[in-house]
Amino acid sequence: MSVVAFPGPPTDPVTGSTVAAAVDRFLESLTAATTRTGYAELLARLTTVARPQHPVATLTPEQYATVMDQWKSAAAAT
Repeated sequence: MSVVAFPGPPTDPVTGSTVAAAVDRFLESLTAATTRTGYAELLARLTTVARPQHPVATLTPEQYATVMDQWKSAAAAT
């Protein structure tokens, strides 16, 4: 699996990037529409849980877990 770096500097060098800004930058970096759509759904949920202006650097494991809980009953796609 490859890692895609977020392009550009954070929105505020003191507090870092917000969830909304990081999500937008990440989605803009994806070229495959189906991949972008899949990530957009998941990241929209993270944005709702954490709030759009929440600093990415202060996201908690609990916030990630809340978002990922929707996959507990999902079947593997591979």
